[in-house]
Amino acid sequence: MNRKKRLVYFIICLSLVIAGGYVVYAYAYKSFKKTATGLAYRVVRQGAGPRPKEGEIMLINMSYKVGNKVLFSTEEQGMPMAIPYNKDELEQDGGIMEAVSMLQKGDKLLCKLDPTKVFGESWAYVAQQNRLKQDSQLLLHLHLQDVMTKEKHQEWETQQITMLQQKQQEEAAKQLQEDTKIITNYLAEQQIKAQTTPSGLFYVIDKPGKGEHPKKGNTVKVNYTGKLLDGKVFDTSVESAAKEHGVHNPQRPYEPIGFKLGVGQVIQGWDEGISLLQKGSKARLFIPSTLAYGKQGAGGLIPENAVLTFEVELVDIQQ
Repeated sequence: MNRKKRLVYFIICLSLVIAGGYVVYAYAYKSFKKTATGLAYRVVRQGAGPRPKEGEIMLINMSYKVGNKVLFSTEEQGMPMAIPYNKDELEQDGGIMEAVSMLQKGDKLLCKLDPTKVFGESWAYVAQQNRLKQDSQLLLHLHLQDVMTKEKHQEWETQQITMLQQKQQEEAAKQLQEDTKIITNYLAEQQIKAQTTPSGLFYVIDKPGKGEHPKKGNTVKVNYTGKLLDGKVFDTSVESAAKEHGVHNPQRPYEPIGFKLGVGQVIQGWDEGISLLQKGSKARLFIPSTLAYGKQGAGGLIPENAVLTFEVELVDIQQ
């Protein structure tokens, strides 16, 4: 084949690829039907049934996506959503409930939604945290995995929760080993001598305080600067630190954060770390991801499975 023929052949092949890609795109995202309420949907896969009966439990895998960004996924959480079938509640609302009402066992449905129908007034915050446009279109993916009676669902749910907890414990133990190695290497490189706890928390008390340690249920006031292990500051309650590290926000107050200790209002690493301090103490906490935000990360600023460091000061303890 001479050079001219090869060029013609290449152009033809490229045209076919582009045309084929357009057909796939059009089929996947353009060929939607609409209900009377305006809900845009496409049947990705037709299930074999049956349709759910009144009072039965629908096990639905569900995800919300904007482009390639996954905002929520039951598959990532490891368990489908259980929704009782109630004809009166599954209204023709042009949203999720109407989409659910259309399903029979095995169906996979793709819907286009206005994100405010899902997130309401909090959509502005969700969009900002995920760096999305306010007028983004939400894609709702639904898969009716199974339909079962309430009694069967209770038995199934107990088994699934046990399996899920076991899996999470195994994954957490493995991740803790990796995080511990990362923290240990970091402390050795920085020549920092830290103490550790059985949970995997590392800490250094730079300035001892006075008096008793805070107890579970006490309200504490804490100044903090949070960093990734590479030194990048992602949040602080100290205005001078915010300005120094380029994260200053003139619209927020810079003051000690208050929370009840030991009741889950903050990450586990904080609940444990602050309990080790006395009033007036200054310390550094080196927190494995299993005691922080885990594989979910947080706010677009903290990556998944990120080890965090905090410079903290226990300003006050209140009963």
